Amino acid sequence: MTTSAQPEILLIGRLRSPFVRRTAILLDLLGLDFAHDPIAALTEQEALRAHNPVGRVPALHIGDRVLVDSLVIALTLLDLYDQDGALLPRAGWERADALRLIALSNGVTERAVTAYYERTRRPEDKIWPDWVELARGQARQGLDALEGEAPDPASPLDYVQVCLVTSLAFLETAEPGLLDPEHHPRLTALLRNREAEPPFTARS
Repeated sequence: MTTSAQPEILLIGRLRSPFVRRTAILLDLLGLDFAHDPIAALTEQEALRAHNPVGRVPALHIGDRVLVDSLVIALTLLDLYDQDGALLPRAGWERADALRLIALSNGVTERAVTAYYERTRRPEDKIWPDWVELARGQARQGLDALEGEAPDPASPLDYVQVCLVTSLAFLETAEPGLLDPEHHPRLTALLRNREAEPPFTARS
């Protein structure tokens, strides 16, 4: 999918972030060579803001441009290098359905991050348990919705699955118990099967 005119690409952010990790996997799937600078969002804000003024990851330098936000980055890369729509439908309701699943996955991840930060980044006497449970409850309901539409892990790998798997893997480490194999068997199967495959093991 690449061309001889591929611009220089630099990915900013640690693979610990599911949003950075999915960007790295997408670059690999598109056959794009890239350099990687694992700047930490929490501890290297000054360095990170040189790439993204709001200090969030990922940021992607592509030629003389800098893209921010994982979905913006993905849509740009897919528009440029996935013109046959192998990884994401190009238009119509199929594209809308795929983007809805990505948005749900992103929402689940963001609510899990909220709960994680509340638990781990505040002094113990400042933690608000009700806020943690609200965020976890929102993430859990998002997972329940995604469970009904979880892709078959035997189907061709696409960007929706990349988003789901990177989100689910993050949830298991950051907020254990949100992904429940008994209540989310299809999502769990997707995670277990895909995480063992080279596109994911290469960026773990």
